[in-house]
Amino acid sequence: MEGQGAIDPAIFVPLFLLAFPVFWIAIVWIIALQGWRTVAGAYPATSDAPLSARRVRFGSLSIGGKLMSPNYGSSVDGWFSQTGFWLRPALPFRPFHPMIFVPWARVESVEQARKQLRKAVRVRLAGNVPDLLLLGALGRAVLERK
Repeated sequence: MEGQGAIDPAIFVPLFLLAFPVFWIAIVWIIALQGWRTVAGAYPATSDAPLSARRVRFGSLSIGGKLMSPNYGSSVDGWFSQTGFWLRPALPFRPFHPMIFVPWARVESVEQARKQLRKAVRVRLAGNVPDLLLLGALGRAVLERK
């Protein structure tokens, strides 16, 4: 009876290699639907950020800023220029997450806030979109601009 119920590694490995990407894509899609696609629909990037834009890598943000809001911890790149800012998740999270461009003229308010115990910057945008709660270097870049 030894080994009964155990999965043969010759079957497990191929099943895992097939199932993991499917689950990953499903999870990324669900996360995107919880806010990113709403913001990207209102603020689509029609071009990449200019080379002169200040780049912040591996930033953190929350969309909506509430307890159960989608959270992108250390996985968002941001670019900041005189015209506005661009946001894009890191490569593993990029499916279903189009690049966002927010012109500074569409930023209604910028205020310091807290996300759990961390300092953050709440960015309210014009239109019917959730707030962006930017943490760390992303938040500091917005504060420096406004």
